[in-house]
Amino acid sequence: MTNEFTQDEWDKLIVTYPAGTPMTGVVKNQQQYGVWVTLDELPEVPALLEIIHFEAIETTPNQKLTFPGSFPAVGKQISCRVLAWCEFPKDVRLTQLSHLDWSHERFLHEQEGDDV
Repeated sequence: MTNEFTQDEWDKLIVTYPAGTPMTGVVKNQQQYGVWVTLDELPEVPALLEIIHFEAIETTPNQKLTFPGSFPAVGKQISCRVLAWCEFPKDVRLTQLSHLDWSHERFLHEQEGDDV
């Protein structure tokens, strides 16, 4: 997952897959800070789902997350959304939190010039 992208290629990805874009992928690696995901739509782009954006934060808020047991397992298919694109290092950050739906929807409408 360490492909190099030109700035033009990276900028095109950011425009094509803005914040809020739904994605699916497979967990490839667990770290104490989150999981690395190979995205179905963008397998060549490093993608990080940090622990603070795990679905379990919403679905079971009183559950203490422990590494690695309560993290999404390696090989697990997950659904997520683009949270942000990072310039350095070049990777995409993901979220599974639904409470961000409203803010992403509002942001996308503002970018398109729509009223919310």
